[in-house]
Amino acid sequence: MTSGRRPVTALLTLWLAMSHADGASAQAPRLEADVSGSRIEYDTLSALDALSLSLLSEWQLPSLYGRVTAGVTGFGNEGTSVQARGSLSGWMSPGDDSSPLRFELGGGFGGSHHSRGFDVAVGRADARMHMLGRTYGAWLGAGLSSAKNSYDSSAVWGVMPNVGAWWQGAYVRGTASYLYARIDGQAYPETDLALTVSRGPVDVSVYAGVREWPYDTGAFDEVWAGGTAAYWVSRNAALTVAGGKYPADVMQGVPGGRFLSLGLRFTPRRIRPIPLSAVAPIVFSSEDATRGGIGFDIDGADSVEIAGDWNGWTPEPMVRDGRGRWLVPPGLQPGVYRFNLRLDGEVWFVPEGVPTVEDGFGGTVGVLIVAASGDGM
Repeated sequence: MTSGRRPVTALLTLWLAMSHADGASAQAPRLEADVSGSRIEYDTLSALDALSLSLLSEWQLPSLYGRVTAGVTGFGNEGTSVQARGSLSGWMSPGDDSSPLRFELGGGFGGSHHSRGFDVAVGRADARMHMLGRTYGAWLGAGLSSAKNSYDSSAVWGVMPNVGAWWQGAYVRGTASYLYARIDGQAYPETDLALTVSRGPVDVSVYAGVREWPYDTGAFDEVWAGGTAAYWVSRNAALTVAGGKYPADVMQGVPGGRFLSLGLRFTPRRIRPIPLSAVAPIVFSSEDATRGGIGFDIDGADSVEIAGDWNGWTPEPMVRDGRGRWLVPPGLQPGVYRFNLRLDGEVWFVPEGVPTVEDGFGGTVGVLIVAASGDGM
């Protein structure tokens, strides 16, 4: 696979550059590189063995979320495929930061190239309205998408209204969505479910979906399900396994298939996946603050310190409770506070699900709200 060395070098250079980017973000950036071997059975082709390198970068700034993925896959005598995709979303609130309503505008672009001459490019724009709670939320939106491959003379266009809801606990996140894709005048209604569990050294994600094809017989209805799991042997490396069935990509004209994959994951520091929805402010009661009941779930940390408005921005050590949460020192009075956390004496960051504001020095800090008893808690 000598011909694949150039894309591999380019992808590694991109990932290493991202890993040294400025860390002044709402959450430490998620950066991962996976090396895996797979057995793939496409719906329209015979089974193939593949060796892949895939890279992921995910980050969140105030009111901004971005994600970039890239990969190169070698199929032995069947050639090499290079893929890349990026997306960017911005959040707006019609009122102040305490409003549960958020508007999202976003878009993305991606494509792939196969050494045997098959190229695909796809672009998308989205608009959504979100209603948010502390541990749950829902959205309503629509997307406009277009794709072009080297085998067709014209582009494919699709309009995609969608609705969904999510719920998140300390270690679990579930999402349900419905997409009514109308592509070149044909309807492809689709329902998707996903569940992610992150506890201790294990991350597990499972998914399932069903799509109705625009034909007279139900024989063309498409059903899929699968999952991935990662076992972290250290904060920098994990063993991964994935398998299941994935659907056809109607926009790009790419068939679905079945797969089984084993691999290794490397990262500068393990970070839980960033929630894909905007967050509403987290409001704690004065009772929580008094008894030291304000805590955050932070995986892979040996020590955590907190600094904020109330202590003159002097780092204080946090302790863990019986559920594994890192606790804010007790005694905060009702009010709105800015704060930041330091992980293992090195990286400053804001924990997942916490809204942020600019700190006046080009970075961001978290916002913590303590309400007096009787203030609607």
